[in-house]
Amino acid sequence: MCHPAILAAVSVAGSLAGGAVQAQGARQQADAQAKAEERRAELADRQKAVNQTQASFERKRTLDKYERALGFNRAAGAERGLSQTGSLNDVANDNAFEAAQSIEAIRYGAEGKRDNLTFEAKTARERAHSSRRAGRINATGAMLGGVTQAFTTLGNAAYNGAFKF
Repeated sequence: MCHPAILAAVSVAGSLAGGAVQAQGARQQADAQAKAEERRAELADRQKAVNQTQASFERKRTLDKYERALGFNRAAGAERGLSQTGSLNDVANDNAFEAAQSIEAIRYGAEGKRDNLTFEAKTARERAHSSRRAGRINATGAMLGGVTQAFTTLGNAAYNGAFKF
């Protein structure tokens, strides 16, 4: 049968190794979580750019529609012998007002989405930072647990006389 001191030494080594493995696992898990949060932040940043491009396109399209409608109304009015004043002018003003309202709605919508995505990216980065910090704390706790277990094993072995030859 093995000497109790050898068994104690093996147990201590196992406790220390177990603590180290747990610590490494905690760090890796926290790092993976942090990387996932950073990817979420990058995605939100990319989506902001996409939304801005879409909003620019929508604004341009709205202006183009307004200009086409204005041209059509002028042509129709000229065809009928109407002047650029009176009802034709009122229609043009109404169209301009509607186009301006549409453009403002697009702008406000894009700003709201941008602000939401900025907040989402910021909170994802904060979660990544917190995850890494928690990983370091958990790793430290695992190492301390392994060291504590090793000293407990050594103390029990010494108390039981395992180190007497």
